[in-house]
Amino acid sequence: MEEERVSAQECLALCELILEILDQSQPSLSEDSENTLESLEERQVASSKIRIIKEIHRSDASSIFETEFDGDKFAMKLFHNNGDPGFAENGRDLNRFRCELNAYENLRKYHVCKQGVVPYFYGYIDQVDPFAFQPALQHFVNDKFPPKAILLEYLPNTESLNCKNYSDARYQHAIDGMKKIHKAHVHHQDIYPKNILFVPGTPERVVWVDFDVATTFPSVGPTKSGVVNMRMPLLQSLVNSCERIKSRDFLQTQSFISAPVQ
Repeated sequence: MEEERVSAQECLALCELILEILDQSQPSLSEDSENTLESLEERQVASSKIRIIKEIHRSDASSIFETEFDGDKFAMKLFHNNGDPGFAENGRDLNRFRCELNAYENLRKYHVCKQGVVPYFYGYIDQVDPFAFQPALQHFVNDKFPPKAILLEYLPNTESLNCKNYSDARYQHAIDGMKKIHKAHVHHQDIYPKNILFVPGTPERVVWVDFDVATTFPSVGPTKSGVVNMRMPLLQSLVNSCERIKSRDFLQTQSFISAPVQ
């Protein structure tokens, strides 16, 4: 069993390496990655109406909070803001808030949010005063500029897709969901199991999350479509590794918006 674990880990590491190589070989995106904040004015939300309940996930770039707005629960993804990093030499947008916002604008526009394969997008907040939400936003007070936020559907009791909860049906739901995302001209660029959520319920859902390094295109040409389509076999090979071993302890269950930060 130990030998099988090592083999599977090596296989997963190889898949991740191939995905990283593909990400580094993207065509120039300078004109396609212009932000669309101007078209989102009607979805801007006043931060004064937000009540933060608890922090549920944290990374170096952002934090996710369970929040309440007008009596309803939402997931608020709050981005650190130390100035706009601009674009890479190949034109790829390096601003994580802008990447995620542009992606959700397209996902909303092409009705992908309504199909349940991504969290529903409710709006964004251009500036959040961290001093107005203490102590919850203490780790944002030293940023150069006020953080920006995106309001999304709150999904309780979720798990990242892993070797414990994997099934053929859930895998197929993930593939079908990614195809719908591609049809909305969004290239996720981070298709690892941690970004595929299993949402229990009747019916259950498989949801793609974390679009903060995504590339959004007004339209998709043959070259870009080809790069997108190459990723499907890579994702399948990654899931096949899980299917082969079915190890109880191989991957730890990760929660996107259910377990509070300690």
